Amino acid sequence: MKTGHAEHLTPKVVGVTSVFIDNSFNAMAFAGMHRAARERGYELLLCYGPPRSALARGLALRRVAGWIAMYTIDGLEDLLADGKPAVIFCAPALGTRCPVVRAENHGSIHRMIEHLTSIGHRRIAYIGKSTSDDFIERSTAFNRAMSARGLATDLNLLSSFGECTIRYTERRFRKLLDRDGKFCTAVVAGNDEMAIGAINAIREAGYRVPEDIAVVGFDDISAAQHCDPPLTTMRQNPELLGRTAVERLIDLLDGIPPPEAVTRVPAELVLRRSCGGGAWQAGPTPPALGALGALGAPGGGGGDWQRDLHRQLNALIEGPALSPLGEPALVWPEAEVVVRGLGAALTGVDAPDLATLERAFDAAITHSDRVEVLLAMLEQIEETAARQLASAPAQDAALRVKAFVGRVRLAQQRAILRWERRGVRGLERLVRANMDISSLLTSKQVWTDEPLEWLRNTSVRLGCIALWANEPGPGGPELVIRNVHSSAADITALVGRRVPADQFPPAELLAAASPEEPSGYLLLVPLANERHDWGTLALGGLHTESFADNLQPLAMWSSLLIAAFERHEMENALHAERDMLAAAYERERALASTVRELGCPVIPLLPGVLLISLIGAIDAARAQQILEAVLSGVAREGARWVLLDVTGVPHVDADTAASLVQTAQATRLLGARVSLVGVGSRMAQGMVDLGIELSGISIFQSLETAVRQLTRSPR
Repeated sequence: MKTGHAEHLTPKVVGVTSVFIDNSFNAMAFAGMHRAARERGYELLLCYGPPRSALARGLALRRVAGWIAMYTIDGLEDLLADGKPAVIFCAPALGTRCPVVRAENHGSIHRMIEHLTSIGHRRIAYIGKSTSDDFIERSTAFNRAMSARGLATDLNLLSSFGECTIRYTERRFRKLLDRDGKFCTAVVAGNDEMAIGAINAIREAGYRVPEDIAVVGFDDISAAQHCDPPLTTMRQNPELLGRTAVERLIDLLDGIPPPEAVTRVPAELVLRRSCGGGAWQAGPTPPALGALGALGAPGGGGGDWQRDLHRQLNALIEGPALSPLGEPALVWPEAEVVVRGLGAALTGVDAPDLATLERAFDAAITHSDRVEVLLAMLEQIEETAARQLASAPAQDAALRVKAFVGRVRLAQQRAILRWERRGVRGLERLVRANMDISSLLTSKQVWTDEPLEWLRNTSVRLGCIALWANEPGPGGPELVIRNVHSSAADITALVGRRVPADQFPPAELLAAASPEEPSGYLLLVPLANERHDWGTLALGGLHTESFADNLQPLAMWSSLLIAAFERHEMENALHAERDMLAAAYERERALASTVRELGCPVIPLLPGVLLISLIGAIDAARAQQILEAVLSGVAREGARWVLLDVTGVPHVDADTAASLVQTAQATRLLGARVSLVGVGSRMAQGMVDLGIELSGISIFQSLETAVRQLTRSPR
């Protein structure tokens, strides 16, 4: 077996522990973390589970330079016993040791309550996951906001909800409606998934949203703008949250203290139809140019208005809140194509063609597919064009600009349509993949062929199964790489390598995840249940295509793979038990044969004479055994006389006598005779009393008498 060695130049890795991986919010947060890590020369490694699990399993402890603990600090203090720094993401503080990055929950909830009360709501409920610190903090903010306005807080239902998924909330909220009827006029949900679940429950119960009950959420996930009705929500920037957490951690590694103990990333109120009150906001308002800072002129230059438009378009996509780091990001550099095109239309030079504009908007939509943002971008382009036309020297400039703006609208619509079709195709592939993967992982093929074959049905670029070695290595527990799958790099040489747990994953796996790609990081998923820990599943290139909005299939596939391990282990145990039982059966058969031979021994006494000594009672089974032994012995030895010694038989009843007569008759058919030996006075008296007749069977009182008789008379 190959053995892995620690690389002399260990890659710089940011470790992340997260108890949630399967929703779009986390996918975007991971993307922001990865982008920030790459910009600072680091790689990203996700570990599914709390810090306590990361420490207990011991994976990557010597790989990572520092940790980001997401949503829980359970075990974090012990994990940091080696002195590595950490940043806490949306979880309670751990004293003053670790800086915290989280959403601006208090102000966001106050703004939400302010809006709801401004349109007449007074009976407002709050729902959230009772075990999540973010939901708890929003619950506290809800109580304060309601109390500040003299409103009751009795409808804070935080303790009534244990999960924050759509299906769970739908079922739980429907029970509340069935029990209490229309108990509120508005619902503030701790996240968008809970809000969508509440909308479904309200409509199923026969109420209308927002006419009867208004609903607002938190996060602004992609589904928020597509649900019915579109959801009013507080738009978080999960990418910025993730980026900020990584920046804080790398600053700590560089010896730079955080500017504040807790960094709050602001959220934006997005008004849609679910809250009613005529609320509808066509698009966000671009921030004042002075608040944007210096992004630098776009490539291609050409004047201040072009620089300003470029910055405003980027600000619309990024949102109104600047990074807490004080460095606004240029998230859509392709906006330069649109800006340059408008300048070309104004001056009469060749403008970018439709395909080039479509590619630019493709890039924009990957950052934000919010309808409000896309509309605001068009409005900003048109407003800038109108201002520039006021001083345009060319008389036909208005016609050229009108044609260009029409081309921009068409390009954006085609990009949106392509994005939507891509999502539909992704869902179709996801459905097919789920069916194929479920069938594959629940069949024996996953073991007889290739345990990672199912990854070919997904967009995942890299997969690896590493199992715990039976014996630890010199430095402690080790993993053995059993299987690998890669759609790009050839990493088959890793199969069979032993890697110390604290140095897993090896550098080759990190590289094979394609770190330069937007989703080029590794996720380590424990292959374990409550009873057994088999090892780890490593996946790279997750958040692409159908994974962009929903990672729940990953959790399902991991569960299926663990179930496959359980089934394989159970089958092995059953096979081992079957083999053990088969061996025990064979031993029992051999023992039974020996017992039969001892219970009915066939002894060649004289030439042509067999002696069979019987001991113990003779039942039906024993009688059949005697018959088989006599016939077998006569045929084998060519005997002409069989002596059945019944000295050790306690008594002979009618059934025993009948079996002896049957044995004698069968023996005569083979040309031999049967005699009873050892018939004492008590046995003889009993046979007379029962009227037993042993016709055709001669009787001797003792073996000596029988032998004397046989040696005198010819046989």
